[in-house]
Amino acid sequence: MNSSITRLASLIILSILLFVSCGEPVDEDLLVFSNAAVWDGVSQTMQENSALITRHGRVVEILDMNDPDLPTGAESVDLNNRFIIPGLVNAHGHVGMAKGLQTGPEVHSEENVRDQLKLYARYGITTVVSLGDEPQQAFTVRDEADFSSEGMARLFMSGPVLNPSTPDEAPEAVASLMQNNPDWTKIRVDDGLGTREKMSPEVYTAIIESSHRHNTPLAAHIVTLEDAKGVLQSGADLLAHSVRNAPVDDELIELMLERDVCITPTFTRELSVFIYAERPPFFDDPFFLKEADPNVIEQLQQPEVQQRYTGRAADFFREAIHQAELNMMRLHNAGVRIAMGTDSGPPARFQGYFEHIEMEMMQDAGMNPIEVLTSATRYAAECMRIDEELGTLEEGKWADFLVLDDNPFESIRNLRTIHSVYIGGNEVDR
Repeated sequence: MNSSITRLASLIILSILLFVSCGEPVDEDLLVFSNAAVWDGVSQTMQENSALITRHGRVVEILDMNDPDLPTGAESVDLNNRFIIPGLVNAHGHVGMAKGLQTGPEVHSEENVRDQLKLYARYGITTVVSLGDEPQQAFTVRDEADFSSEGMARLFMSGPVLNPSTPDEAPEAVASLMQNNPDWTKIRVDDGLGTREKMSPEVYTAIIESSHRHNTPLAAHIVTLEDAKGVLQSGADLLAHSVRNAPVDDELIELMLERDVCITPTFTRELSVFIYAERPPFFDDPFFLKEADPNVIEQLQQPEVQQRYTGRAADFFREAIHQAELNMMRLHNAGVRIAMGTDSGPPARFQGYFEHIEMEMMQDAGMNPIEVLTSATRYAAECMRIDEELGTLEEGKWADFLVLDDNPFESIRNLRTIHSVYIGGNEVDR
C-alpha cells in the first residue's frame, strides 16, 4: 500500500513539473513579427518595441515585446527594430491594359496582369483598384488568383469605361457591365480639351442611377470644377481625378462632405503628359531602374517619341499640377478624405514607382507624412469600400504590410527603404 501511494505521489509530482515546464500549449498557426515599431494605420503614433501577431494570414493583435501575453514558442521573424506599416493601397490604377508603350488586344493576357500585380507588390503596393478599360483576362485573375501565395497585389476593378450615347442606352450598358460583377463603375466626363464631345449630364445621371440600382458605386473622371459639381449632384461616389482648371470652392466642398465623397489626386497622371519631352531626372534613380524595362527607357528618349509629350495638352497639364496641388490641400484641410491614386498603368505611367512619386508630391504639396500614409492606407481602403479586410493592421484583417528600414513618419521618402513586403502573411519575392 505504501509503495502504491509513493508511486502515485511521484506521478502527480511529475505531472505538475511537466505542466509547469511546458506552460501554455503553443499555437502552431501563429506567426510573430517581433522587435519592430508598428503603425496600425489608425493610431497617430508608432507602437515601439512591439510585435505583430498573425494567424493564417490575418492580423491577431499587436503586443508590446514585454507583454506577458506575447506568445512564446510560436514561429517568429525578428525584424531587428525595423518599422511595420499597412500595405499601400492605390485607389486609382490600371492593370493589364498596356505592356511597355504598347496597348491593344495583342498585349492583353493573364500573364501580363499577373506580372503587373507582382510589380506593384514589389514596390509595396499591396492592393490596386483598377478603374477602367482592363482586359477581360483581368477579371479572371481577380476571381481566381491566390494573391497571398502568388505574391501579387490584390485586385479590384471596374471593367470597361461606360460611354453610352443617350440616357436610354445607359441601363443596358450598365447591365452588360454587371455580368462581370465589377467592384466599381467608371465614366469619363471630359472633352479632351475641346477635341471630343463631352458626356452630357443627362447621360451620366442615367448611368449613375443604373449603377446604383445594381448596388455598385461609380467613379467619375473629371477635369473641370463645373463637371465635378455636376457628377456629385447626380450621385457619383468618387472623383477619380483632381479639379484642374480652377480653384475648388465652398459649393464643391459642401457637396463632397455632405455625402462623404473622396478624391484621388493623380498628380503623376498629369506629370506623365509632359515629363518625357526631355529626359526625366528619375531615369537615373536606382529605385526606378531596379524594375524599369531598359527598352522602354530607351524608347522614351527617342526624339520622335519625346515630341509626343509636347503641345497643348502638355502645356495645360504642366500648369494644372500646381492648381491640383492647391485644390487637394484645400479639400484636405476642409475635411474631405484624399485617397492616394495615380492613374498608373497606361504607357509610361510606371506602376509601383509612380505611387511613390505621387506620395512624395502629396508631401511636397503640404501634407505631413502621417497624413500621406493615412491617405495611402486607411483612407484609400475606406474610400474604395474595401476597408472591412484591408487598409489597417486591425484584428481580423489581412496581414498585408511593409517592413521598412527607416521611419516613414519622418519623411514619406523613407517608404523607399523597403526591407520586405508581406501579403496575407506571406513574404513577397523581391
